[in-house]
Amino acid sequence: MKYKWIAVIMVAASAVVLIADWPTGGGYELRWNAITNGGTETELRESVTGYRVADNLGNASHVTDSFLTDGTFYINRPGYRKVEWDERAPFTSVNDLGADTISSAPNFPISWGGADTTIEDGIGWGIRYYDVQYRRNAGGSWEDWHVRTTLTSDIFGPLSPDTVFEDTTYYFRCRGYDLVDNIEDWPVGPPDWQAWGRYEEQVLTWVVVNLADSNDWTIADSVPLNFTKTMEAADVFIIKNQGTAAIDMGIKGYSATGWALEPNPGDDQYALRAYFDDNATPPVTFTINDAVYDTGFTWATGTIFGPGGTDIQDATADSTSRTENLWLQLKTPTAVSSWIDSQAIRLDLKAKASSP
Repeated sequence: MKYKWIAVIMVAASAVVLIADWPTGGGYELRWNAITNGGTETELRESVTGYRVADNLGNASHVTDSFLTDGTFYINRPGYRKVEWDERAPFTSVNDLGADTISSAPNFPISWGGADTTIEDGIGWGIRYYDVQYRRNAGGSWEDWHVRTTLTSDIFGPLSPDTVFEDTTYYFRCRGYDLVDNIEDWPVGPPDWQAWGRYEEQVLTWVVVNLADSNDWTIADSVPLNFTKTMEAADVFIIKNQGTAAIDMGIKGYSATGWALEPNPGDDQYALRAYFDDNATPPVTFTINDAVYDTGFTWATGTIFGPGGTDIQDATADSTSRTENLWLQLKTPTAVSSWIDSQAIRLDLKAKASSP
């Protein structure tokens, strides 16, 4: 038997008629068309999964939170007048392990997430499930860890879903499903993985010192407001890798007494720049890419914090490959609420193992 529903909506004295037919012959398929009183008919669209509807024309907000079918019958939602179409899969990724990439324990904290938003369609219905896979070493086969899960984090190892062995590199990737069941493709790369971890009975070892064997940069002279002070050659910090793995460097800053740390100086706020390279003289130019933030560690990439700070080789390499210079630049506030005779500024450095 075929059922029909007809909704007639008056918009600026024009009638819009939406017609949906219940299909016959099995399966689930929602069909609709729009006919104006001018006689123009739009292209017919079909779906074998489901659509979400809103409560009035022009309302972009989501109202229903489920498919229009429940697997057996159509879900009747009288009074809804707009069908919202989501035909594109979400974007998801496993998060980088950061300092936990090389673990001294046989387990890794793995997390993942994403967004169901595209340039073409804007905000989609949202992510429903994730698939997460892992493999052992670069030539291994991908194996399922979580299938159609709503979890966004889990601990990998020490015995589940696999026994974590020392000196084995474990790679991770994920894909997402949205509420329409659009399924994201697995990453094809290169690389075809999104995060990795390795268990080693060692701790990354490195030091940072200046030529005076200190970790302080002291600006002895008074510094005026709205002033830029760049580190001189005699003040440079030297990063020395003393461990057995190549490392990347991360930097985190802090607010100082009466001064907030911001990307650019302002009233009661200062800015700090950092730059890694192998040169014996300070860089000519610092950019906003070199800005230090207090919201967490920012990692050097080859374009963030200058051309260096990544893949600093282990202690067996030559002196140039296993060391890196760190240059700093201070930008004082443009104005201050109260004057401070002596200001101490803290800067933290952190290392993580470089990608294989």
